[in-house]
Amino acid sequence: MISHIGELAAFGTSVSWAVAALIMEKSVRKVGVMAVNTLKVAFGTIYLALLAFILNGSFFPLGLSSAAWIFLSASGVFGFVIGDFFLLHAYRMIGSRLSLLLMALSVPLTAIGALVLWNERMGTWALAGMLLCVAGIANTVMAGGKQNEKLSAEHAVSPLVYRKGVIFGILSALCMVVATLCTKEGAAGVNSVSATQVRIFSSFVGFVIFALITRKGGEVTVVVRTGKGLGMIALGAVFGPFIGVGFLLFALQNADAGIVSTLSALSPVIIIPPSVIFLKRRVSSGEVFGACLAMCGLALLFL
Repeated sequence: MISHIGELAAFGTSVSWAVAALIMEKSVRKVGVMAVNTLKVAFGTIYLALLAFILNGSFFPLGLSSAAWIFLSASGVFGFVIGDFFLLHAYRMIGSRLSLLLMALSVPLTAIGALVLWNERMGTWALAGMLLCVAGIANTVMAGGKQNEKLSAEHAVSPLVYRKGVIFGILSALCMVVATLCTKEGAAGVNSVSATQVRIFSSFVGFVIFALITRKGGEVTVVVRTGKGLGMIALGAVFGPFIGVGFLLFALQNADAGIVSTLSALSPVIIIPPSVIFLKRRVSSGEVFGACLAMCGLALLFL
C-alpha cells in the first residue's frame, strides 16, 4: 500500500484541474466560450455516465429525493453555467493562472456562508487563513496589473479589459460559493458520483437553454460539424470533470477532508510554470509571492 496515497490523489486533482484550465483557455481562444462550455459538460456527462455504470451498474443516478435534485441542479447551474460563463471569459481576458487564483476567494467566502447558514464557526487559525488568502489574492491581482502595464502594446490588454477580467473572476468565485453551499445541502447521503452527475447534467441542460435564448447554438453546431477544437474540449473534459473528480473522490476516501481540500486547491500555484513555458506568460515575483501567500492561507483554514 502506497503511503499517503489519499494525499497524492488530492495533489493529482490539482494537477488535473490545472491542465484542464490550460487546455480550456486555448480552446476558448479558438472556438469561443459558448461552444467550450456546452461541449465540455456534454463530454463530462458522457464520461461520468460511463464511470457511474462501472461503479454502480447504472448510467443514471437513481433513488434521489426531490430536494437532492433541486439543490444539486441549482449547484450545477451556478457552478457550471453561470460560474463558468464568467470564468472562461476571465480566461480570455486575464489568463487561466490569475483566473484560477481569483477562484480561491471561494474558500473563505464559503466558510462565511456556512457560518451564516449553519453556524459553522471558524477558529483563530481559520480566520488567520482567510485573511492570508484574501491578502495573497489581492497582492497577485495588483502585481499582475503592474506586470501587464510593463508589457508591450502587442501583448498587454487594456486596463479596462484587465479590470473586467478581474471582476469576472470574482463573480465566478461567488458562483462557486453558491454552488458549494447548494451541493452541501443537496448531497447529504447521496453517492458522490451520482451527485456530480446531477450537477453536470443540469448544467448541460442549462447551457442548451442559454444557447437557444441567446441564439448562439450555431457556435456549438459549427464546432461539432467541423470538428474544430473538438478534440481539445474533449481532452479538457477528461482532465476536468472526469479524472479530476475521480482523483478527488478517491482522495476523500483515503485522507482527511481538510488536507484534501487544501491540496486540491493548489492549481493556481501549479499552473504558474506551465503558463510560463507553454503560454509564454511573464510572471512577476509579486504574483508568485501572492500565490504562495494565498495557498498558505488555504492551508491554515483547515488546521
